[in-house]
Amino acid sequence: MRLLYLLLLFASFASALAQTLLLPKEARVGEEVLLEGRDLPPGEYPLVVEGPQGLEATVQVQEGGFRLPFTPKEPGAYRVRLLLPGGALEGSFLAVASEAAPPRLTEEGLVWGSLRLSLPQAEWKGPVLQGDRVLLAAASLVLEVFPTGEVRYHFAPAPVQALRPGEVVLKGDRVLPLPFPFLPFEGGPEDLEALKGLLQALNPPRPWPYWAYWTQDPLDLSEEDLRAYGEDLYRRGHRPELFFSQAPVRAWAEAARAHLRDQPEAAFRLAEALLRYTPLFPGASGFFEEVAQALEAQGRPELALSVRERARVVATWGLPDLEGLLFPVQVLLLGYGALFLYLLLAYLPAQRAHLAPIGGFFLGFFRHPLLRLRHLHLAYASFGERLLLLALFLLGLGGLLLYGLDAKVRPLLTEGPLAQGTLRSEAARDWLAAKPKTPFSEALLGYALLAENPKEGARLLRQAPPFPFVLALRGGEALAEAYRKAPLMGPVRSALDLGEDAWGPREAAPSQRTLYAALLLSELSQFKSDFLKSFTSLPLPFPGWGRVLAGVLAFFLLLYHLLTFFLPRPRGRFKPPLLLRVLVPGSLAFASGWGVVLLLLAVYGGLVFAQNPWPLLLAYALHALGLLLYWRRL
Repeated sequence: MRLLYLLLLFASFASALAQTLLLPKEARVGEEVLLEGRDLPPGEYPLVVEGPQGLEATVQVQEGGFRLPFTPKEPGAYRVRLLLPGGALEGSFLAVASEAAPPRLTEEGLVWGSLRLSLPQAEWKGPVLQGDRVLLAAASLVLEVFPTGEVRYHFAPAPVQALRPGEVVLKGDRVLPLPFPFLPFEGGPEDLEALKGLLQALNPPRPWPYWAYWTQDPLDLSEEDLRAYGEDLYRRGHRPELFFSQAPVRAWAEAARAHLRDQPEAAFRLAEALLRYTPLFPGASGFFEEVAQALEAQGRPELALSVRERARVVATWGLPDLEGLLFPVQVLLLGYGALFLYLLLAYLPAQRAHLAPIGGFFLGFFRHPLLRLRHLHLAYASFGERLLLLALFLLGLGGLLLYGLDAKVRPLLTEGPLAQGTLRSEAARDWLAAKPKTPFSEALLGYALLAENPKEGARLLRQAPPFPFVLALRGGEALAEAYRKAPLMGPVRSALDLGEDAWGPREAAPSQRTLYAALLLSELSQFKSDFLKSFTSLPLPFPGWGRVLAGVLAFFLLLYHLLTFFLPRPRGRFKPPLLLRVLVPGSLAFASGWGVVLLLLAVYGGLVFAQNPWPLLLAYALHALGLLLYWRRL
């Protein structure tokens, strides 16, 4: 009996020793292997695979064994356990990366091992293998492809020039990491056109960056699309206070204008997005007035009022209207010239009499130059006449400088890197960094650098003039001063918890008008170092040599006025010739200042005489009336 028991125990032990798991020593990632068991008791048993990729399954043992296919998708060590009634069977194997063929582009698309990815026709760059993924790029779109077939889409802020592992080289040799930081778009219309074809073929998941929406039919964009569009604009540093010269913004406005009657809801939705996110663009004021009128015609006066009020605020951000500035400048300069000539002729007889002993009008400069300077013709004019002439000169010169500075600065803010709705683009930063260093230009550069280089940006803002946006960005106590200077500025009110404007909470930014003032003051400050060079660089309505001549003449006339303003008036009573006083309007009251009004009216009348003779006739009629009233004083 004891012998039988020992025999049964030995048989059971031998049976347990015969139960085995057959596993490969090594497997390749992506290739199927078989997990086998032999000499097992019949039944269903749990099997567990532990490792980079786990598995829990139930295997059914038939005829003493089982076979379970398994494909490891990650490299590493795998442990297999089969749970039997008498205990667990264990085994392990190692999965190594598969030495698949390198990815390549064919006419059909990307081929990478067993993966086939169809691609549209385009100038594709790559593929570049980076770890377990492949990078491809066309136009400004980068595709990140994984072995499972998953594709991630990355929108570059400029056309892609080359691909490298972990980074992308953009046009202009600018290198960015992947995924891209939130930067403004710096491509052109041709890049948007190329992106449009890729989006139509690939249809990547939304939301997209804002420039991708520019490639779509604007009337087909939903509320969700437009909301994502605006949020992305703000996230990438665009601000509604700045000017948007991009063609797609104008195209959206034209599309909305064209369909205000036949597709009013889509047109109003688009107009609302323009007003909320990009309200400053060419022709914006006229466009929003048309939208308001269309809303009134639709029986929605409350929305029309909202559009008009917000457009009125937007107008305060834009450039000042200086159209027609040149004409009043011409009137002032011609009035100055007329008064200068009048005083020269009026006091010429007395001047010649005093200059006769020293050689006369011209020879006196050579015989007795200092004494000749003592008898300049303005020395004979009264204090009121000298002051009036100097005032006309300064007003005319100031108007001419303002015209030239405006003509130089205004185009910079309606086209080019400063007219893209942001100063945070690389082109805008480079442009500002290249400007001569003045406190005004460095204030703008400080704002532009604040996102990329916060330390340097904050340093420049601390030294900047107290523009409201500068004070708002400084924060703290400076916010109170910013509020005193600009109590309606939205970012300042938000920071002080006083409510928001119609454009929501956002970082303070210079408006287009602030940009204009800063650049104007920056250009003006350069006149201190080199007046002639700065003056001749202005786009004045003179030929090249004329600008040099005008600059030299302005400089010497200013010195002449400053000199003669302090010369003592020679003794005696100097009466201008009667004919001169009769012919020149306002000559009876130049000393008191009222006569210059009549003189400027006559100059204005002379300039517009062909279109309207009445101003000149009125000037002479008033002058004739004065002659009749004060005839005895002549």
